[in-house]
Amino acid sequence: MTVDSEPPVFPVSIKLTAARIDDKHTDVAVLGFSNCIVILVTQLSSVGSLVQCVVSQLADTMLADPQHMADQLANEASVPVDIKFLLGNPGACAASSLYQILATFLSQRKHTQNPSDVRPVVLGIGLDLPREYKVSMDDGMPDLGAFSSTMNAVSALVDECRVW
Repeated sequence: MTVDSEPPVFPVSIKLTAARIDDKHTDVAVLGFSNCIVILVTQLSSVGSLVQCVVSQLADTMLADPQHMADQLANEASVPVDIKFLLGNPGACAASSLYQILATFLSQRKHTQNPSDVRPVVLGIGLDLPREYKVSMDDGMPDLGAFSSTMNAVSALVDECRVW
């Protein structure tokens, strides 16, 4: 007896894209493993840090009440995410704060696009950040206003490569 079915996806579904962001060539690869989503973003032809993002179990409680979930998920920033650097030194430079912000943003976005996909996101990132992104003159904190256009452009590229 034969059963018609589509062949399984090679052990990992992979999608790739590239574009110019801030006048720099940027490569994006998204890999869908059975236990996690790996997103690689680089302008340096290498990955400098690996950050694991897990949507907090608090987000799962929102699923119990569909109306509450709809209200909460209307704002991506309300989805709690736990961040952990797997490789790279989170305290070494101001860029690590921007990497954490980007990792949180991409993980929240994945969760709002498909709340039933509970796989964590592992973000490999190597961006050539201009000096003005790294530190604000006022308080020594990263300048999020300058970084937001880069973050939105990276997010758009990741959306092109969705595997969730």
